[in-house]
Amino acid sequence: MAFPDFHAAFGRHLVDSWALGLSVGVAIGDVDNLKYYVENSNSTDPESFGHLAGNALMARFGELCAVWFREQPFPAGCVSTFGGDEVIIAAVVTQAAAFQPAIAVLRDRCRQWLPCAVSFGLTVVAPDLAGLGEHHHAPLQVANLVLAGVDKALFACKSARGNGGGLCTPVDLGSKATGHGFS
Repeated sequence: MAFPDFHAAFGRHLVDSWALGLSVGVAIGDVDNLKYYVENSNSTDPESFGHLAGNALMARFGELCAVWFREQPFPAGCVSTFGGDEVIIAAVVTQAAAFQPAIAVLRDRCRQWLPCAVSFGLTVVAPDLAGLGEHHHAPLQVANLVLAGVDKALFACKSARGNGGGLCTPVDLGSKATGHGFS
């Protein structure tokens, strides 16, 4: 599933999961310094050009994510492309506390197998999260609030510490679904 389809389905997935009393883990992984990597590839590899180098990196990133995702005990969910150099993970989680360590494993695999680090922002959205329950009738709005909170926190965290493949502290979406990331 790629971004347009993911975005269209994500809100309904959240609302349906909450109706069953289930929490959903959400993580966005963003490749650090992709532009620098692509430009450097162009200058050091005569057979490389921007899109080829970027596509090769993203293909490896996607493969790592897919293998990692299949290893997880999530009862439902998906991993998807999300923008140009991001992936998104959305999964029903039976143990909220296990989501961050699972994402840390993925981050570490990326450090080991990719030429660029990947930073992750994440949260676990419980069915009783204050402020989002009032939007159950508007799944796309719920999706946008959650995605915007995780995305903003990811980039605030990256900006605060610089690029280096970190794992931002889980986002507290709070009553307004605005995220806060920390390094």
